[in-house]
Amino acid sequence: MALAFNPPSGIGQTILLLLSALAPLVTAHGSIVVPPPRNAIDAHLAPWNSSVPITPSGAAAFDPWCPVPDQNSTLSPAGRLSGANGQACFWFSSGCSIGCPTCDGRTRGPIPNLNCTKPHGSGEMCARKMQVCEDGIKMPTLPREARTVNTGPEDGAPDDWYQYSPWRAPGSAGVLDPCGVAGGFTGAVVDGGRYGIHYTNTTGAKRGDKGSGLPRRNAGTVWSAGDVVEVSWTMNANHGGGYYWRLCRVSLDGSPVTEECFQKTPLLFVGNTSLRWNGDPETTEEIANTFVSQGTTPAGSTWAMNPIPRNDSFQTGDSFAPKCKETCTGCSGEEGGRCEGCKCTGEWGPSNLEIVDHVALPWTLPEGEYVLGWRWDCEESNQVWQGCSDVSIMPYQGSTPLL
Repeated sequence: MALAFNPPSGIGQTILLLLSALAPLVTAHGSIVVPPPRNAIDAHLAPWNSSVPITPSGAAAFDPWCPVPDQNSTLSPAGRLSGANGQACFWFSSGCSIGCPTCDGRTRGPIPNLNCTKPHGSGEMCARKMQVCEDGIKMPTLPREARTVNTGPEDGAPDDWYQYSPWRAPGSAGVLDPCGVAGGFTGAVVDGGRYGIHYTNTTGAKRGDKGSGLPRRNAGTVWSAGDVVEVSWTMNANHGGGYYWRLCRVSLDGSPVTEECFQKTPLLFVGNTSLRWNGDPETTEEIANTFVSQGTTPAGSTWAMNPIPRNDSFQTGDSFAPKCKETCTGCSGEEGGRCEGCKCTGEWGPSNLEIVDHVALPWTLPEGEYVLGWRWDCEESNQVWQGCSDVSIMPYQGSTPLL
């Protein structure tokens, strides 16, 4: 499917051709919305500081866009959208699998509806399981009820294509960087192409840069230890899986944050997940999400299931029923993954949808500068999406410890 759109002035027909060529290679894309992420380092630059283009089908443009809901933006066929996140949805780690200490930086995982034509180990993405190391976890630890794609086969069955995907043992897959890598890859090319692949180099960042090395973003986010705070993220391409939130205190020497630091402070979810459309609080709908705390890394950390069903059974097998009060029907099968008219279903977005949670900050946190981390372990691909937001935390203000 070509993702052509009417480009802003000055971009031209070249971009239309580029998007058409890249469309078959797109992977999951998501980013933090609240608090504003440092990964949006290019948001002030053109074209992201202008209106989000809309495709002829009425969907938001994809690469190189990361649209986010914004109630102050003009209403379009895809909702009220802003380019304020720049390319924040292109920071991730590619080629990761459960129990492997690092990622290969080049593969995207199984594609069950494509026949394999090359020997196993060639890196070909097709109908075969893909594990990126020999000494990783062999069997998933994820409960069956938290699976998001190809939910029918038993764990480890021959057609359990996503057996080694990061979500199948949440948090156990190593990553390339705790705040993601621009473009998600290390520079290697497999079979003439890359998945995840694209990041438009700017004065702020270039392909292969690490998010942990980006400058702090002073967005004015100030919390107090013991607070329950709102966090949210949005998804531009859906590869199932699940996510969690964590904190890392900035070191006195200014060295970059690490995955090990983040794993020391996983944050607890408070209440249920909600969905919000167009950035409008009046549209908020609480849903019954699934949370997982067994078989996770770090031990005992709580993860939330990605609550948006992909439902393109032709490619990725059975999914799950929509969790919101869905307005469309029949969004399943070969063409169903597109689902432009759905509220909370589909392979693409919906771009105007936010996934909103509340998390509790430990009351024991010392005052200081912190980085809030978001980690989305995919199931339909061997990828981990990451984002980081810079926050200041004040001392606990209450008299009774909360957590």
